[in-house]
Amino acid sequence: MKAHPHLSLFRPSQPRSLALPHNSWALNRERLRQLVRRELTARYRGSVIGVAWSLLNPVVYMIVYTVVFSKFMRFSIPGTSYPVYLLSGLLAWNFLTQSIGASVNSILGNSALVKKVAFPWIMLTVATVVAAFINYAISLVLLAPLLIFFHVPVSPALALLPLVTAVLFILVLGLSLGLAAANVYFRDIEYLTMIVIQVWFYITPVIYQLDQILAASHNSILFAIFRWVLYINPMTWIVTAFQDVIAFHRWPAHWPGLAYAAGMGALVLVAGTLLFQRLSHRFAEEL
Repeated sequence: MKAHPHLSLFRPSQPRSLALPHNSWALNRERLRQLVRRELTARYRGSVIGVAWSLLNPVVYMIVYTVVFSKFMRFSIPGTSYPVYLLSGLLAWNFLTQSIGASVNSILGNSALVKKVAFPWIMLTVATVVAAFINYAISLVLLAPLLIFFHVPVSPALALLPLVTAVLFILVLGLSLGLAAANVYFRDIEYLTMIVIQVWFYITPVIYQLDQILAASHNSILFAIFRWVLYINPMTWIVTAFQDVIAFHRWPAHWPGLAYAAGMGALVLVAGTLLFQRLSHRFAEEL
């Protein structure tokens, strides 16, 4: 994405007469706000339905998967409606894919800004994640009519939705920072990331239920490996927690798994931040 010519807060020689914030924290907060607004504006520029795309995308996937799995393959989820179950996981997954998909190119796409202006470049990546989070928050409005239509009761467990979302946000931000920095040096990262995300989707219980996999008894080595991968995948426990509080209207059934995901998210965030800081010293040269 090219640098926006009207981002005055990023100009190297800005006169004081424009009354910019005087301390660095306030200035960087304003820069981040402008970057997020630019991301949201650029994403829907020229689009006829604009922000409605953030709603349409998960709806289309929900319809396709519902028809294929619940109608043709007679796949069902005991205790809830399959569309509600599916959408509760898809919304979380879409936030991850949209964030990483945009963030991996957040430094390369702003090469002109990085080479000309000295400011915390980490905000370029953070802004893409925040913009994707705003889209995710907007897409949550899909849940209300769906819950009403399928007579899914509202439970106190929904109060945990912000907590589960925070765990997801931390994990996504850490991955985005690391991938954005690495992509400056290794341009294949962008393409490899898309392949990994596609595989990652199928080893995350979005279209199938984790409890059914854990309860299944197979002696196959491949099935044992698959279950092991599910256990170490932090998105397994994040998506399952979303499904519990939204689709099953209950408290998360796998607290140790959610705690593990939170720990992994914090670890990934620290690692991603450190990697970004270490590699950012030569961004301008590499670009």
